[in-house]
Amino acid sequence: MKLSHRPVALFLGACAFAVSGVASAATWTFNNTVSNTQNGVTATASAWANTVGSANVLLESAYLTTWGSSGLGVKNKDSSAGDTNEGSDPEHAIDNDQRKDSVLFSFAGDKVNLSQTYFGWVSSSSGYGDSDFSVYAFTGAGSADLAGVTYTDAGMAGAGWTLIGHHNGGGSAGWKTINASDIYSSYWLIGANAGANDSKKDAFKMLKVAGTSCADNPQGNGCGYTPPGGVPEPGTLLLMGAGLLGMTRLVRRQRS
Repeated sequence: MKLSHRPVALFLGACAFAVSGVASAATWTFNNTVSNTQNGVTATASAWANTVGSANVLLESAYLTTWGSSGLGVKNKDSSAGDTNEGSDPEHAIDNDQRKDSVLFSFAGDKVNLSQTYFGWVSSSSGYGDSDFSVYAFTGAGSADLAGVTYTDAGMAGAGWTLIGHHNGGGSAGWKTINASDIYSSYWLIGANAGANDSKKDAFKMLKVAGTSCADNPQGNGCGYTPPGGVPEPGTLLLMGAGLLGMTRLVRRQRS
């Protein structure tokens, strides 16, 4: 009895899908919350600022604040250094007035590649009116702890962080594109512009981040993809097994 080639085609298609991966972006939203789960991946936010010492170069933890649909803000610890404006408008946001505020997004469940962020609020106060921002991804070995790290491109690189880019955010709220990269990491730092400042100070609140996970792109940089000839990942084996089982059942039905 001649069998149809359709079961074999279905199986091969399932195998190709399992190996290649199909990228589909997820969006993590922080509306009065500091953590959010999408597609089995949990993103947790924490605040940092370069407020250590008189030179204000080294990073230490700060106070993360939530502002509903406007998103996340940061109140850093420089109020102890005499800055009575810290925590008031617009320094209740992620800003680079005197000190540079940033938010660390820690992802559990999978590594991610961030491609966009959404600012729910951008300051229009005198001297501000801009939302330039900097993005780093942790690509080093060991701990991604930021405590005591020098908050410059060179200092971050020495601690295992890769600069994704210093971005022009503009003066309005909405989606902001992050420089294209192939890096997948469990740790992403987004903050007020840490590069060369322009004539306007930057202050914004961050509501969302969006990107793909290694489950969407197993061959992504940092995902641990096994090349041809290696041992397939468990997820790949599962999909291939499901395809084989389906093919076997179809063949049995045709024979009967």
